Amino acid sequence: MSTIDACSAQLRQILGNDFVHDDAETRQFFSTDIFYEAEPCALVIAPGNSEELGAAVAVATTAGLAIVPRGGGMSYTRGYLGGPESVLVDTRCMDRVLEVNTEDMFVTVECGISWVALDDALKPHGVRTPFWGTGSGLYATVGGTLSQNAINYGSGRFGPAVDSVLGLSVVLADGSTLTTGSAATPFAPSPFFRTYGPDLTGLFLADTGALGVKATATLKLIRRAPVTAYASFEFAAVEDLCGAMSELARHAITSECSGYDALLMAYMIRKQSLADDIKKLGQVVRSGRGLLDGMRDAAKVAMAGRHAFRDIAYSIHFTVDGRDESDAATKMAQAKAICGSTGTEIEASVPRLVRAGPFPLPTLLFNQDGKQWVPVHGIVPHSRALAFVGAVETYFESQQEVLDRHGIEWGNFIVPASAQALRIEPCLFFPDAPNALRRSFFDDDYLAGMAAHPRNQGVHDAVRDLRKGIAALAKDYGAVHFQIARQYPYRETREPETFALLEAVKAKLDPRGLMNPGVLGLD
Repeated sequence: MSTIDACSAQLRQILGNDFVHDDAETRQFFSTDIFYEAEPCALVIAPGNSEELGAAVAVATTAGLAIVPRGGGMSYTRGYLGGPESVLVDTRCMDRVLEVNTEDMFVTVECGISWVALDDALKPHGVRTPFWGTGSGLYATVGGTLSQNAINYGSGRFGPAVDSVLGLSVVLADGSTLTTGSAATPFAPSPFFRTYGPDLTGLFLADTGALGVKATATLKLIRRAPVTAYASFEFAAVEDLCGAMSELARHAITSECSGYDALLMAYMIRKQSLADDIKKLGQVVRSGRGLLDGMRDAAKVAMAGRHAFRDIAYSIHFTVDGRDESDAATKMAQAKAICGSTGTEIEASVPRLVRAGPFPLPTLLFNQDGKQWVPVHGIVPHSRALAFVGAVETYFESQQEVLDRHGIEWGNFIVPASAQALRIEPCLFFPDAPNALRRSFFDDDYLAGMAAHPRNQGVHDAVRDLRKGIAALAKDYGAVHFQIARQYPYRETREPETFALLEAVKAKLDPRGLMNPGVLGLD
């Protein structure tokens, strides 16, 4: 019996036959991300709780097989592509809410839970997490997001996803479980605080699974704001957009804030029809401060339509949450003053619709014209943001022949990453056949309405090289990145002493190098 067969037999005893997969189709499906495809993994397993996860990891690593954790599958940086000597851990069966504590203001969840499921579980309690999800939160999991880090809902005030974490339980390479934060004690443990001594929780955040598999996470809770206000502004020049967005970020008054250039907005508004917006109007009504206010919001969305954005060069869209009408009005007045100094206010249909349906189908993955989407980004301090934007534009100008030859388009998505920085994210749209993973997010009716393109390796390779070019360019601006995985040059951009410390931690926790080998530049 081969090592893999023997391992499979042991794993079936622990997990059950239905949660261990060795067929070629399943192994290849789970060895494909949004953009890349790798050699199929040896096995796919789906543990149902922390105990099963620990036992399964011990079996696999004892057999010398690598462990590769996977959340909702929304990665595009080879984060969970481990190859033929790996066991992929599908964490999505670990999706329970373990504790909602509204007295001490924390929630503990299994890390395979999606952001939409977590948000739905917290709504009846009148609370939410400060960072409360990604746009892909219909599928993206808490564990995957904490492994990759992200910004989106709530980030305008509360920063990236990892800033909302109080503690973790992590399954290490030998199958043992390590607890971090205030719960890491035998004396009346409670996960109410992150730091007691060095911040060991931080070691396992944004690690892309290199140090262990996140089993559970405890996140902060805050009260849901009773009042939300919306605003949108157009700008004639990118320097005006960046200046306004940086000032909004420094004041930390918006809950969500997004900036688009004309091409990206064109893709955003045509990825669905106005009919899809109409379906959300009932949600807008229900999410209003009252029936009348909600109906007014719905009417504004319907009247604005989609055509209003066709001639706008750059735009910013944001929400402001307030503890009452006066608080929301004060914050909104400040935000509007910032944007109004260089921009012109327009109807805020975009942020209204986003709040009405924050976790939509990921239709941007490929849309009606059959073009696929994949991003690349750099996070830079405000003082370097405009220069980096200019460098990105110059780079794409130098690649115009490649863009034209392959029918590739690009647009910029700019958002605050914190009070100190902006994330500059060029998004590429390219004609190619969607892989099985992209197709799996949609039903047959949606797929039937998409334009078809043949598989084109030349286009794929060109997009890959363009993304590499932007990542290389970002180094010159001291940029940092989310979703590092195997895409961004982490080892090459760290001081030797800094990376040596990470290597020492890796050697202590994973001496055989079997936890997602290759991510973060770790062998």
